[in-house]
Amino acid sequence: MLYTYQYEDTICTISLQPQVDGTYKALIGEAELQVRVIQQAGDAVILEWTATDGQPQRARVHTAHAGDQRYAHVDGVAYTLTVPDARSRRRGGAAAAGDLTAQMPGQVVEVLVTAGDTVTAGQALVILEAMKMEIRVTAPVDGVVAAVMVAAGDVVERGQSLVEVTAADEA
Repeated sequence: MLYTYQYEDTICTISLQPQVDGTYKALIGEAELQVRVIQQAGDAVILEWTATDGQPQRARVHTAHAGDQRYAHVDGVAYTLTVPDARSRRRGGAAAAGDLTAQMPGQVVEVLVTAGDTVTAGQALVILEAMKMEIRVTAPVDGVVAAVMVAAGDVVERGQSLVEVTAADEA
């Protein structure tokens, strides 16, 4: 599961990968944590992980959401996260040519390209399923796949980046 959120001026990508032992491998930016759910009740969960200094950490987390806002209350500290608007993250040039995002929440059924692939305008790159519909995300321009941010099985939110294509004349 891959999530992208904005907190203040920082955009953060969080990857949660379930492990066989019931824990989650969490990649938060550059940090990698092994997280275990200790207790879950309603919107609250108690999480345990080992900090970079080797000390075990535990936190009670309450979550809620409304539209694109995500609210987290972690051991008495409140955070408001947003699902970033892809348009606000575009830097012009190549990114504006092909920073492709999910238009609605759904699940990635298939990823048809990898970074470095050459693509043509209209070529299917990712297939999503949302509300029992199949949605083909296609290349807006001829170019090269600069990055693939999702994998088959990932659940995505509206506005989440899927694939970045650099226009052929920008590559």
